[in-house]
Amino acid sequence: MKIFSASIKVVLVSVLTISMFVFGCKKDDEVVSGPDPQPVTYSSLSSYMDSKSPLTQNFEINASVESVLNAINGSVITVPANSLIHEDGSTVSGIVNFKVKEIFSESDMIFSGVFPISYGNVLNSGGEFFLEASQNGEILRVAEWNFVEIDIPAQADPEGMQLFFAGPIEEPDTANWVVPDTSSTNSSFTFNSIDNTYQIDVDTLGWGNIDGFNLNITYFDCTFNLEGVSGLDDNNTTAFAKFENQNSVWPVGVETWGNIENNIIYENHLADVPLNLIVISVVDGQLYSGLLTVTPQQSVVYDIEMNATTDEDLDALILSLP
Repeated sequence: MKIFSASIKVVLVSVLTISMFVFGCKKDDEVVSGPDPQPVTYSSLSSYMDSKSPLTQNFEINASVESVLNAINGSVITVPANSLIHEDGSTVSGIVNFKVKEIFSESDMIFSGVFPISYGNVLNSGGEFFLEASQNGEILRVAEWNFVEIDIPAQADPEGMQLFFAGPIEEPDTANWVVPDTSSTNSSFTFNSIDNTYQIDVDTLGWGNIDGFNLNITYFDCTFNLEGVSGLDDNNTTAFAKFENQNSVWPVGVETWGNIENNIIYENHLADVPLNLIVISVVDGQLYSGLLTVTPQQSVVYDIEMNATTDEDLDALILSLP
């Protein structure tokens, strides 16, 4: 019995020693977590919107050789050798900075402020893009009878599409898309049905777009009442109509066509066309959003519930809009 008891004692001591070693190691290796992460806050609506602005891509090219640029959203830009000129008409040589910006999705339109609008009419966008070449701060031009080629993934049905331009300023207050004058440009495009791309030749750099007038709209006044958060106006709130089954966004409640004041959005440039109205606010650092899926009717006031949200959830909401 004594021998048996001693054996048990030895085993117990061994087990205790191993346990202390194991638990001691765990304690030494234990990771002490810090405080819970705090919710993301935003200083203002404009700072939030600016933080989501689509990326401008900068490439360095040699103007004397052909360059092929691959942009992040699928555009392929070909700049032929010796195709760029200075303001005085002389051919550019050496290193050139070439800018590319792609505005393809509804989210891109919302956060860039570059909307498919022509003289107040909504367009269905097959893809908006911006091109700029510069050297030592001088904006360069395309030489006569030369073309920069850009192939972009088609973002909308090709039916009724045209080439539009909207000027050379990268961040316009508003982009007004116009069909180029054939007397001043030979730019053109074709639709490639095999790989679903637009192949565009431009002799004018700046904003370009493949668009179509696909919506037949008779405008009337619309009113939307924002609930759930007080003190909403055009300083902390913005709104957009995303037309269903169109690659098109209309800014709602902006000057000229409406306003946002005292939790009311007034808009005189909508119609009985199916749309999703998305509202974005930043109040006291908190991001809010509201969504209304509706075919507006004249003289009806619509309520929109505003709810606290996150950047990720708002991105997913915009992405899910039909």
